Amino acid sequence: MKTWIKTSIAAALIASSALGTTVMARGGDCDGPQGGKAGWHKMAPEQMKARMAQRADVHLARLELALALTPAQKPDWDAFKGTMKERAERMATHMETRSQAEMPKTAIERMQRMEEMSKLRQAEMGETRKAVEAFYGKLSDAQKTVFDDEFSKMQGRHGMGEHGKGQRGGMGGGMRDGGGMGPGRG
Repeated sequence: MKTWIKTSIAAALIASSALGTTVMARGGDCDGPQGGKAGWHKMAPEQMKARMAQRADVHLARLELALALTPAQKPDWDAFKGTMKERAERMATHMETRSQAEMPKTAIERMQRMEEMSKLRQAEMGETRKAVEAFYGKLSDAQKTVFDDEFSKMQGRHGMGEHGKGQRGGMGGGMRDGGGMGPGRG
C-alpha cells in the first residue's frame, strides 16, 4: 500500500477517534467531566464493553499503520494484536463485574479491594510486557522508535516530558479518563 494511502487512512482514523472523544466529552454516552472516568461508570456494561473494544481497535489500527509492517512481520503482529484484544476484553469484563459489585463499606474492605486491584494490574502488566517483548524484538530500529511513541499514546502518556516527568497536556488525562489501554484500569 502506498505511503500516502496509509497516511490518509491514519488521518481518517485519528479524526474519527477525536470526533468520538469530543462527542463523549460533550455529553454523549459519558456524563463525566470532559468524558472522565466517572462517565465510564455511568455507562451500561454493554456500552462500556463496546466502547473499550472500539478504542482498542482504533489504537491498534493506528499502530499498525504507523509501523508499516513487512509481510514477514504480519504473523507476529497478528499474535500481538490478538493478545492486546484479549486483554482489552478481560479489562472490560472486569470493569463490568466491578461496577456490579457492592461498594466496600469500611476502610479495611476498601484497602482489600485496592490490594486485589493492584495484584490484577501487576499480573496484566506482566502479560502485556511479555507480548510487547515478543513483538518488539521483530521490529527494525526505526519501527521500534515508532512503536515506543505510539504505545505510550495508547497508554495515555500524552504531553509527558523526558522520563515521564512534567504536566499532562490539556487534551485529557489518558488513563485517568478511561483512555489508553493500561492494565486493569477501572
